[in-house]
Amino acid sequence: MLTALLPSERIRVPLGSHSRHALFQELLELALPDADPAMLDAAFQGVLSREAIASTAIGDGLAVPHGRTNAIDGIHMSAGIVEGVEDYQAPDGVPVRVCVLVITSETAAGSHLKVLGRLARLMRNDALKQALFEAKDAAAFAAVLARAEAP
Repeated sequence: MLTALLPSERIRVPLGSHSRHALFQELLELALPDADPAMLDAAFQGVLSREAIASTAIGDGLAVPHGRTNAIDGIHMSAGIVEGVEDYQAPDGVPVRVCVLVITSETAAGSHLKVLGRLARLMRNDALKQALFEAKDAAAFAAVLARAEAP
């Protein structure tokens, strides 16, 4: 499920951003490579609206920024490893290292929740988290997710 939505072309290791907002923008550009500036801005506002409710940094160095917007169709994802984003820490005080973005259309609320639930279940696995932290490139990151989803 996740591997189909998150091919290695949508993963960047390392991500180059050094602030939370720049990180969201970088991930959105990665998730929506053909988007025009208006679409990217609408998606960015969707992520910021969700972030205003509560931080999407979930702890243990993980973050799942997400949002919904009418400017896109379906569900789009991107991910990567980041360092040095000082303004994006979880309540446990651990800086974000692995970030997975989920952006969906307003009409895809069910899919949005399914993907977030799947990510939450996977991220409870300590071995998986460690393997993601150690991924040296996008292909290795994608391979970790593929192994985690294998039957």
